[in-house]
Amino acid sequence: MNTRPRRSLFFISTVVVTGIVCWVVFAQSMAADQTSPSRSSGARDVVQQYETGERTTVGSFDAELLDGSRLSSDSLRGTVTVVNVWGSWCGPCRAEAPELVEAARKLGPSAAFYGINVRDSPDAARAFERAFDIPYPSIHPDDSATAILAFGGVLTAAAVPSTVVIDAEGTVAARVIGQIDAATLIGLVEDAQ
Repeated sequence: MNTRPRRSLFFISTVVVTGIVCWVVFAQSMAADQTSPSRSSGARDVVQQYETGERTTVGSFDAELLDGSRLSSDSLRGTVTVVNVWGSWCGPCRAEAPELVEAARKLGPSAAFYGINVRDSPDAARAFERAFDIPYPSIHPDDSATAILAFGGVLTAAAVPSTVVIDAEGTVAARVIGQIDAATLIGLVEDAQ
């Protein structure tokens, strides 16, 4: 008995079912994007702002910075703070570095800035900071997991780059998954003040 027609029918059926499933998933994600309060700063980048009552409080942590000093979660209270997760190996991190530098300089003392370096050697992280003239300190790669865990799932080491804006009460006012530009970041900081 010839099984070729059966195989062809099975293959065509599989392709059709896969296409339908992909279309349904895509349609649902598009509908969710249109109804969510998020906005986009780029093709694949998601910006989400949180209402005051829905904000996650940053948990407790104490981490070493690349310069050898320490940062505790208590330091994230009292002023609006920007925290950016980055790696020197990350193309979008390299692209957004000048934008973060511009935002930090324009905002001046009205906002604190910190980085969390992931998966780099300390030397590679310091070289990145020098190359892009980063004006703010970053958490040492060895302490990055501890710091990221304190954000209660709002930040992950898998989403690089990502950025959060923390309000003066120590809660996450906004997060960006993906690359951010200076104007968007400045707007998020101003909204959190």
